[in-house]
This record gives sequence, structure tokens and C-alpha cells, in this order.
Amino acid sequence: MSKYKSFSVHSGLCRCRKAIAAAAAGITAAALPITILGIGAVGAIVFRVSSFSARTMMPATELSSFADEPEESSSRQQETQPASSQAASEPPKASGGRNLSENAPDASSDTSSDVSSAEPAAKKAGRGSVLEKKIKNSGYSFDGVYVKDGNSNYNLDVKKLLKSRAKCKIKKDAGYQVLIIHTHTTESYAEKSRDWYSRKYNPRTTDKSESVVAVGDEIEKKLNAAGIRTLHITTYHDYPEYTGAYDRARKTIKSYLKKYPSIEMVIDVHRDAMTQDDGTKIKPTAKIKGKKAAQVMIITGCDNEGKLDFAGWRSNSIMAVQLQKRMADRYEGLARPLYFAPFRYNMDLTPNSLLIEFGTDVNTLAEAKYAGQLVGNCLVDVLGEYVIN
Repeated sequence: MSKYKSFSVHSGLCRCRKAIAAAAAGITAAALPITILGIGAVGAIVFRVSSFSARTMMPATELSSFADEPEESSSRQQETQPASSQAASEPPKASGGRNLSENAPDASSDTSSDVSSAEPAAKKAGRGSVLEKKIKNSGYSFDGVYVKDGNSNYNLDVKKLLKSRAKCKIKKDAGYQVLIIHTHTTESYAEKSRDWYSRKYNPRTTDKSESVVAVGDEIEKKLNAAGIRTLHITTYHDYPEYTGAYDRARKTIKSYLKKYPSIEMVIDVHRDAMTQDDGTKIKPTAKIKGKKAAQVMIITGCDNEGKLDFAGWRSNSIMAVQLQKRMADRYEGLARPLYFAPFRYNMDLTPNSLLIEFGTDVNTLAEAKYAGQLVGNCLVDVLGEYVIN
């Protein structure tokens, strides 16, 4: 099985050091102009690798692998350790993070169209491959619910959770019941469905009609149409600065929970990214009712070592498992295995908090929006079981 991991500045610099060492070994007592030329070439290599790694913002950390699916290079793994009381609530920041205050993220930098095989090799060299596939079920399971466990001290008892009742009371046509937010608001998708991607492409944008915000809109529409009043907040938390996005999202969530105490559920909508060792990006896709949908992954957190001040994580897991079950029953292949994560991700703020990943950076926006509609239907089903008079 090929091992999957993501690029980072750290891994890029490691490659640079090897390139520099190789170049240095080849520089002998040659003339000064040749030496200068060699140093310039090495500098160009360093600049290229560092630039690519910074744009992708993917960490070097990896999750344990399973035979049937690649490891996630999820953007959830990028957040910094907060300096406040949130310490240890999020994974350590990888060296690939960056401050974006100098430039707005741009998801339209690659505007080239599909070209023939006669295209110059130099242009093709700036591309990477895309592998479209349906991520298979893996991990442990019960009754169609698959769980990928990242914890060492706890497991989810799926059978028990499916029979349990979450701490949730939904009132239809009343005050706000659901809050949708985006910790990484600028995460975006590919312009077209292709078997390649441009290495210059930056999958982030401040255009909310092209980002994960548009996916949140689809969920909001489904819930509101069912009488479950939903508030969708589109505040940027990862722009102009990326580091600290979870801290800023936390403040946003707390402010709206205080303003609208009727809110029973918080959904943090994200977009994932998966890259193989050879640079191939994975496009997780399922065909639902004859139409392509980006596959979805629910993340539910856990206080694995008792250091997160997250005593209520078990209540979140009830809602996560029940939504996973509904997706498995209604739309075969839509859901990737649920990831039971040893992190908090602000899920301690309500007993029904969910983090949901919609596709990766090489899925199209249309595929992600369709997945949002399908997940919205499933949320209506699940929350309908918690409606009170």
C-alpha cells in the first residue's frame, strides 16, 4: 500500500538541504562564474520548494493508515497550540502554516484550459496528477457505521450510541436552533474536474460564493426549509492571518451562543486535502442518484488524555454517529469513515457540535455543494427525531 502524506515547509526544506549538499559536492575548484551559477541554481531550487510548501499549507504530521484508504492531510491538523486556556485543545501547528496578511488568497490563479498532448513539456512539468476514487469503508464498524479511531484510550461503542439520546431539543419555527460556521472560511475547490492540477493553484479564496461558505449555504437552505431555523455565519477566521483561526472561531461561536441561547447544534464546515508521496492529489467522489458528490467525513473529538477540559465529548459522539448512520442508509458511499479524533476543535461549546469535511481541494464546488444538500437532508432526518412541542 502506498503511504499518503502531505507536503510541508519542513519536508520541503529537508529536500532543499539534500539538493544543496549535492550541489556543494559537485562544486570543485571551478572558475568563479561557474561557482556563482551553481549557487544561483541552488537558490532557485530552495525558493521553488519553499514557495510550493507554503502555498499548500499542508503539515508533515500523519494519521495512522488503513488498508482501504489514504491518510488524511486534513487542514484540521494545522492549527497552533493556543496560548490561552485552550492549550492542548488543538494539534501543534506544522511548519507549513503561513501568515497571509500580505496577500489575499486567490483560488483563480490557474486559469489555463485543458490542452492537447502536444503541449510543451515545460508547462506540463508544473502539474501534478489527480486520482478520483471512492474512499472505501475501513476501521471498526457496526450496522453500516464505520469509525476510524485516532484515540488510544477510548473507542466509540457504535451500537450503544445508536440507541442513545443526544442532549438536543429542537423547536421548529422558533429561535435559531443550528449555527453553521467556518474556522477555515477561505478553503475552496477546483475550477474544473480534471485528472491534473496546477502546482501554482492556491485552493483558497475570499470569494464566499466559491468557498466552503457556499457548501454551508446548501445545508442552511435544507434546515430552514424543514422549519429548523439555522444561522449561517460567514466571518473570516483564517484571513488575513491563518494562525489562530480556531481561537477566533471560538470567540465567534461563544458570542452567538450568548446572543441566541436557543442554539442546540454547531456545525463547523471544512474542506479536506489528501496528497500521496508522489504528489498525486486524491479526489474522494461518490455517485449518488447518478450525480457526482464529494465524499464527506465527520470528525468528532475526544479528551483522550484528560487534558482538554472536554468532559462532554461523549454527547457529541452520539450525534456524530447517528448522522453517520443516516448518511450510510440514505446515500451509499457519501460518507467516508467517521474520524474519532483526539482533539477538541471547539466542540466543547455545545453538546451537539460537529466538524464536517466536504471533499478535498481537487473536488469541484458543484460536487461539494451537492454533498452539502445531501448532508442537509440527513441532518433534517436526525434532528427531526429531537423535535419537541
